[in-house]
Amino acid sequence: MSVREASFIFRHTTQLHSLTLSSDTALSLFRWIRRRRVDCLLTVDELSIVPKSAQLPEGVLLKVVSSLASLLRHWTVRQLDLTELSISALDLIPLLLHNGPLKIKLSEESFQQLLALLHEVQDQDLTQSFLTKVGGDLTSCSLNWEVLQYLLQQSSAQTITVNLRKNCFLQESITRLLPFLDRIVFKRPSPSFVLTTIREIYKAQTRHIIPSLLSSLDHVISLTCRELDSVDCAALIFILQHSDRVKVNLQWTSIPTEEIESILFTLDKVSQLSVDRNLLLRLIHCCADAQQGAASDLLRTLQHRLDLSCSSCVELSEEDQTEPLSLTFADCRAVSIILRHCSLDTQLDLRDCEVEDSSLDLLLPVPDRVRLRASKAVLLQLVSLVPGSSERDAVRRAVSLCRALGGELDLSHTTLDQSVCAALAQMLDFSVWLTELDLSHCQLTDQLLLTLITHLHKVQVLDLSHNKITDAGTHRLLQLVSINPSIETVRLFNNNIVDRTPFKEDKRFEIW
Repeated sequence: MSVREASFIFRHTTQLHSLTLSSDTALSLFRWIRRRRVDCLLTVDELSIVPKSAQLPEGVLLKVVSSLASLLRHWTVRQLDLTELSISALDLIPLLLHNGPLKIKLSEESFQQLLALLHEVQDQDLTQSFLTKVGGDLTSCSLNWEVLQYLLQQSSAQTITVNLRKNCFLQESITRLLPFLDRIVFKRPSPSFVLTTIREIYKAQTRHIIPSLLSSLDHVISLTCRELDSVDCAALIFILQHSDRVKVNLQWTSIPTEEIESILFTLDKVSQLSVDRNLLLRLIHCCADAQQGAASDLLRTLQHRLDLSCSSCVELSEEDQTEPLSLTFADCRAVSIILRHCSLDTQLDLRDCEVEDSSLDLLLPVPDRVRLRASKAVLLQLVSLVPGSSERDAVRRAVSLCRALGGELDLSHTTLDQSVCAALAQMLDFSVWLTELDLSHCQLTDQLLLTLITHLHKVQVLDLSHNKITDAGTHRLLQLVSINPSIETVRLFNNNIVDRTPFKEDKRFEIW
């Protein structure tokens, strides 16, 4: 870049979001600005300096830093990215002494050297300037207790953020860390670290530092994959009793049965609860049997979602995730009791579950606000249960099921027989409408279609693709669509229909 080009580029530019310069270009530009050959007053959100070659000589790096320090008198730079440069700690001092509102990003090597230098010289002003300019972010660094303690003892109000995965020594330094919890934030804390910390606080009964602890953990208590004993549970409950709006992660956590009820009592302090489906069932049972007053808090902390599917099995192997959960009569009874307490829209997820008809019958009269997700097998069972013992019972079940499904029923890739089609017809008869009914790949014949035909006018989008429907079964279907403008789409791809001419007259039909 020539002087003329630089002058042309920066003459009318006052603000840039980001600017990346090679080390050589940066040196030339800084020299021109200093000599006033390029007149430029610029505000840059992020200025990045990248080396022209893989390894710059130390003398060149020193010139780059010196020029940067001079440039900062002319430019306002909010963040300076030097992560591509391996600058020695001593050479960085001029940048630390800059008085403006500057944030600096350094390479891991430079960061480590600078920390060692600051600990060695023990200069309070320089250390505070360093903490301010890196925003207290030490997540790229491996520390030891002496260095961390020195930084925490500074009078600066800057919070320090450390990566626990890079600083395993902190697991053994919890007692020494407790007085500094208001100054430190932990990134990637392990469940064992969290458990040890809350046990120490519980042991000392130092409830006044609990707000600082929660702040340092980003208000998340994660005890995943831990086996808790009674003392662990007492420590968790102690923390929760003196908390507010904390998130708790107990996925694949083993909790003694006698402690479940006590944990339910503290859910009013919890904003979000993450559990696997096995622990969820235990909480549901305890709540239904002994603590129904906690049902509303349980639903709230679960984000109004009772998820008994494998989507909560993130820690399981793929093979284990395919294992269905068998729900008993007692399980379904407990779930139905909890759902009666829902005051907001609540989702019940029964995918990857197996349920006997007698147990599933307990879930059919679901409350108005419940939305249901289920496997195709369970959906077939639910439809088959619609007829019930009386017409009144059938009406109640049909309306309840349609509402719970949100007006959409997907039975694709299942095998429908005469009894299921009769139950589906009854469900359609007693319901207001379905926005979408997917019966593709269901081996539907003309005879089975005839069982449904008089009630299909209640469906807006109907998918009958990939079945065994022939020309003989399409006459009633054509007639149905012609007299029902509420039907928006009927898909008939890949059936045994030879004469497709009648379907071309109505664009609502989709057929190959």
